[in-house]
Amino acid sequence: MRLLVFVGILVATAAGAFYAGRSQSPAALQERDRESLDLYAEALDVVRDDYVDQGAIDPKKQTYGAIEGMLGTLGDKGHTRFLTPEEREQNQEGLSGSYVGIGVQLEAREGDVVITAPIEGSPAEEAGVESGDVVVGVDGESVRDEEISGIVSKVKGSEGTRVKLTVSRDGSERVFDLRREQIDSPVVTWTRIPGTDVAHVLLSSFSDDSAEEVRKAFEEAKDAGARRFVFDLRNNPGGRLDQAVEVAGFFLEPGSIAYVRKDASGGREEIRVEGEPGLTDAPLVVLVNDGSASSSEIVAGALRDNGRATVVGQTTFGTGTVLSEFELDDGSSLLLGVAEWLTPDGDFIRETGIEPDVKVPQEEGDEAVAPTDLRETSREQAFERDAQLRVAFEELPGR
Repeated sequence: MRLLVFVGILVATAAGAFYAGRSQSPAALQERDRESLDLYAEALDVVRDDYVDQGAIDPKKQTYGAIEGMLGTLGDKGHTRFLTPEEREQNQEGLSGSYVGIGVQLEAREGDVVITAPIEGSPAEEAGVESGDVVVGVDGESVRDEEISGIVSKVKGSEGTRVKLTVSRDGSERVFDLRREQIDSPVVTWTRIPGTDVAHVLLSSFSDDSAEEVRKAFEEAKDAGARRFVFDLRNNPGGRLDQAVEVAGFFLEPGSIAYVRKDASGGREEIRVEGEPGLTDAPLVVLVNDGSASSSEIVAGALRDNGRATVVGQTTFGTGTVLSEFELDDGSSLLLGVAEWLTPDGDFIRETGIEPDVKVPQEEGDEAVAPTDLRETSREQAFERDAQLRVAFEELPGR
């Protein structure tokens, strides 16, 4: 199961809520909870008294490890998780779309940490780092057995400093000497597919202002003569839930269901879009792949189930829980699944994903062509490199 480094669906930042509203004092704990804490305290005493390497005992690491272990028993792998104060800061940077780094998105996939997409114009992209590269070393040291959060910490650093990134590609290793820079990642890029009235619009994440950026991109494309659209959500790991609902509302009639929220008690609530004129009738195809997760799946499911767009590509990641963030006293936090979400038709997609209407596997040698690539190549060359984009184009009405 892949673990996306960017946040999944972040509903709210409940600062202090864990202790202020949900925590319990030891006196108020249920009997089974007191028994668990007593057992943990007993084990902790044994370790502190008798472990041979006393210098290796770190109370904070032990506490963090215990929290991570607790969350790991819940079965929401890759979504519900614990963030250290440093990881929480990185997570917030990801939502803002601006940070210092080399410009890569990472995810854990089948035991490896893989680059899902180098950010356009970043040091990594300009140096030749590619999607699918497996990160195996940082500054000459192997990171094959490290958690993704640790690798992220090693890759990031102060602006102007350098880092050597070793990746495995096609059975051989390559080393990139990269300068860390301020990354202001454009969440939306677009261009006209050469010789057509079709705009290819790529949304890379659902960050703080992504809905407004999507609106601007589609308006610019329409002003430039585009009348049909391919909305590309491939390798989009998700982000803010409110942004996903707003984006879906650009294309749906007011009152349409974006998704169904199912809470811990089993109750269901239909989340509807406000909707707005302008894009509700434009021919539209949505592109997804196995890197499309959380908020991307919300949008793809909403447009598919409402009959608004054809979904083309590969089955998506399968993030089916809604997260709330609970900040803890030391600045760490829990990203906790507090509800499940279903598509408007009631499909539960956790671990199964959104099934596209038209399945197009990514064959060996295929690559996802970005709008910036399209500006420098012919339509025929782009379609030869990217079969999914070609099929999306062919599925658009009005050819």
